[in-house]
Amino acid sequence: MQRLQLDENESISRKEYLKRKKKQAKKIKEINKSRLIIAICMILLGVYVFFQFFIYSRANSYKYLEGENVGKQAVYNMYYVTDGYTYEPNYSLNRIDSNGFNDTVVYQNVGLVNIYTTNDYVYGIKSNSLYRLNKATNELELVVENGVDKYTVYEEEIYLIHGENSSLKRFDQQSKQLQELGVDNVSEILVDKDNIFLVQDKKTKKILLRIDKDGQNLKEIVTDANVSYIIQDLNHIYYVNKSDENKIYYVTKDGDKNEKLSDICSNSDSGKLKEVDGSKYMVVNMGYLYYINVNENNSLWKINLATKENEVEISVPIEILQNSEGTLFYKMKNEMGVYLYNLDTKFMSQVTKRKVKEFHVSEKLAEEDVKYDNDMVRN
Repeated sequence: MQRLQLDENESISRKEYLKRKKKQAKKIKEINKSRLIIAICMILLGVYVFFQFFIYSRANSYKYLEGENVGKQAVYNMYYVTDGYTYEPNYSLNRIDSNGFNDTVVYQNVGLVNIYTTNDYVYGIKSNSLYRLNKATNELELVVENGVDKYTVYEEEIYLIHGENSSLKRFDQQSKQLQELGVDNVSEILVDKDNIFLVQDKKTKKILLRIDKDGQNLKEIVTDANVSYIIQDLNHIYYVNKSDENKIYYVTKDGDKNEKLSDICSNSDSGKLKEVDGSKYMVVNMGYLYYINVNENNSLWKINLATKENEVEISVPIEILQNSEGTLFYKMKNEMGVYLYNLDTKFMSQVTKRKVKEFHVSEKLAEEDVKYDNDMVRN
């Protein structure tokens, strides 16, 4: 027990001594009570943090309960780019299974950006040249040297925006030569089975054109709008009209019908050619257009293309998107990592926690090809 402290030469009566001792005991009791309350609060806080961590782990672990749509979720092969640690960014290429396993560095400091994957290659731009990495051999091949602003790959066909005039060109894989297609000042390209759709910069606005793959039969599809961020489905081109406050429009591929989809807004380009890619901000799936809604903190919304009913789908700010057979992969704005979200089952999971600059989802893995580190199931 703590002794009662008296000043030198101080004397007190027994009654006063007991009074002071009682007061001291009361003070100690109050201190101990405060300490007990603090300890209880710390314990409760610890329990809360543990509980929240448990919830977070459940929400971000791909394999947690077999009965919660995990078994229905396909696993995809995803390639992604990370920043290097030098003054001048030197990007590395990585791959990971979308269940979060088998995360590996494919090519250190390769420097590729604007990546696109096919079954056999990973394409990307480095120093204004188009390269591709052979997935089987890990060999890097120069495809087109210098002057490449943008490119797109359709099956075995490669189309580019190339040169000082931003000309539309096709790369012939047999002759290894570039073929001029006769259109300059191009800022965006889409390709389907029969045609090329492209946005042409007319200085005061950008218009939408259609052309045959051999460079013939050029037709203006949209001329009365300022077209940006084009995407397509089987019969339509969707675009952001910069002259109408970035509202989303659509036009049939034959050009016969062109109108506003609804009074909804999405991203538009900032004038930097290399950053213009509508597929990172809008996707079409099963009768819905999913889009990043700039008027609602960049959250993901969807609009029913038949009824025009509009509603929120994911209530977090999203930076880039990709759709793979009804599974959306996305980066959250100003956050690390990549997430997946199944539009049918609503299953959500974090694919990677790393600082990802960009990503592209490749082929779906067959069930027998899905492997886990050390033959263990993630939980």
